[in-house]
Amino acid sequence: GMGGVGKTTFTTHLYNDARTQDHFQVRVWVCVSTDFDVLKLTREILGCIPASEGGGRPASEGGGSSRVANETTNLDQLQKSISHRLKSKRFLIVLDDIWKCDSEDQWKTLLAPFTKGEAKGSMLLVTTRFPNLAQMIETVGFGSLKLVGLEPNDFFTFFEACIFGEEDKPEKYEDEFAGIARKIANKLKGSPLAAQHRR
Repeated sequence: GMGGVGKTTFTTHLYNDARTQDHFQVRVWVCVSTDFDVLKLTREILGCIPASEGGGRPASEGGGSSRVANETTNLDQLQKSISHRLKSKRFLIVLDDIWKCDSEDQWKTLLAPFTKGEAKGSMLLVTTRFPNLAQMIETVGFGSLKLVGLEPNDFFTFFEACIFGEEDKPEKYEDEFAGIARKIANKLKGSPLAAQHRR
């Protein structure tokens, strides 16, 4: 969906919902933006996954220490550590606001440690404003949901609420300003973020 339509807001709501917290034993949120670097993202993800209870893995295997995740440049070692930590856990990984990914191979490389889990019901959730990225992600077995702006009448009601808040509309609003407000609202294409910035 377009910028400001509410992809991150919607995903945050799902991520923080009590049912989500109950369902997934491990939840990880990473903001990707323009820097799709597989090694960096893998390190970040590993740093967010708690080590196994009891910390029974030596540091050489990446167990128990975020320091190891920050220092090693061995992608294979990092991915093995992720696989080990997630092996029997149901997980939710959110990759928020992806702007670019150079190839399907790069995407598959990033996903490699998440395909080996034993627990059913794990999920990877991605947000992007770019249709070509959504299509690439779909080609490797993921579905997509396109978020669009609010319907015009719903958006106009929201737009007015953003303008006036709890206050009453001015006395001559309907006669003199409602038409202008509707023209402005139409230019905002149903974007909740754009409506809030017009306050």
